[in-house]
Amino acid sequence: LCGAARDPNSTMLGPEQEQWVFAGLDASRARWNILAQQVLIAQLDHREPPSRYFWTDAWDGYMSARNRLLTHVASRDIQNLIVLTGDCAFVNDLKLDFADPDSPTVGTEFVVTSISSNGDSTAYGSYYGPMIPWNPHIKFFADRRGYQRVVVTPDLLQTDLQMVETVRDPNPGIGTLASFVVEDGVPGAQSA
Repeated sequence: LCGAARDPNSTMLGPEQEQWVFAGLDASRARWNILAQQVLIAQLDHREPPSRYFWTDAWDGYMSARNRLLTHVASRDIQNLIVLTGDCAFVNDLKLDFADPDSPTVGTEFVVTSISSNGDSTAYGSYYGPMIPWNPHIKFFADRRGYQRVVVTPDLLQTDLQMVETVRDPNPGIGTLASFVVEDGVPGAQSA
């Protein structure tokens, strides 16, 4: 990582919006605190340890900003943080320290895939697939296309990854590739 990615003054959102998010989380009385945003917030190490390599166009390029957000959530005991992101199909536990698998999980990220751009790969047959074993906080990955159906109740949030068989067929079959739940008060995704 370059120095800019570790800069304590770096911000993904800009200072005003970052404070707005923190204030909104502090004031929230909602059971489920859902943030929608555009790029992967969880760490994604691209190389096998001990090497480390990150894509800096996501929150990995703004590590201090990510740390501020997740530390804020943990220090204020903000419950049921769910982050909805766009890109490929990922399900991630959000950790205070991604380098430590035993670090506390403070939230869950569901990365929602695009609907129709190329992506007919199997779970480990794509660009990201080989990286998944080096990132134990990633609970699921698939380079497939579709959408996620989210059902929220007082007791749990469930997401069903609805994926098409292929993007090359204008009338593809679609089905549930995987389902995950987050229980009220228990951060982290569990297979349903």
